[in-house]
Amino acid sequence: MQLFSSWTGGDFLLFYIMLLLVATLAAWWVPAQLRGEGGLGESADAEDIALLVGGRASHTDSVIADLFTRGGLTETGNGKFSVVEPGLPASPSGRALLATRTPFSHDEAHSALAIHAARIAARLRREGLMLGPEQLTRFRWLSVTPLMTLAMIGLYRQRAGSALGEPTGFLIVLLVITAVLALIRLIKFDQRTAAGIEAVRRRRESASRLRRAPQASEAAMAVALFGTGVLVGTPWEPVHALRHKGVGAGKGDSDGGDGGDGGDGGCDGCGG
Repeated sequence: MQLFSSWTGGDFLLFYIMLLLVATLAAWWVPAQLRGEGGLGESADAEDIALLVGGRASHTDSVIADLFTRGGLTETGNGKFSVVEPGLPASPSGRALLATRTPFSHDEAHSALAIHAARIAARLRREGLMLGPEQLTRFRWLSVTPLMTLAMIGLYRQRAGSALGEPTGFLIVLLVITAVLALIRLIKFDQRTAAGIEAVRRRRESASRLRRAPQASEAAMAVALFGTGVLVGTPWEPVHALRHKGVGAGKGDSDGGDGGDGGDGGCDGCGG
């Protein structure tokens, strides 16, 4: 006797929708409950915070904001930045951009800083603020297991119904929704430990003023915590404008934050 053979199509659809809600909640609840506590490390460095908040894309934003507000970079007028003060004191990431001889776009800066972001991410893992590779892989797959299990049940019922000539269009739509949710959960995953999430929360609470009125010396941290949107209405607004011309930056990002969201405000705590 086939599984669910005595169920009508409507009964199974209702059952599937209820399980889809449960599986979706479980996919976000599991990592939130089982995430490692991590270490006690806490850095005041803007680049560290940027990587924790939004991954490599936010790291690039913070470095550019720091150099631009301190006079190391200028806007060229064609969607690119140009170095005007190559000798400006800067971090290793900043020096990498200041060594650029030709104007560069946000995407090009993102690529140039990849190795520096990877080194910072490795250090944050050692300090217990980000999940290690094995932990990250385990939690990613553990998170999507409820959705994958549900998809297999739904696919079984769809094939059985199709063999009997039953309409399965609505079930196929639900299967597609399940697959999309599983993909989102797999990609959009907060790579921080509980300690890393807490470190960002404390920094945001203590620096809430930066969201409203950052000074030049605070621009890097303001962007790290709240995104380039905090620069709108300031003399450094071009950093925000040119950042959004670099629409490809951050795609495929895998170092820090919520899967490298790259959004202006980061995704502190939203990724589970």
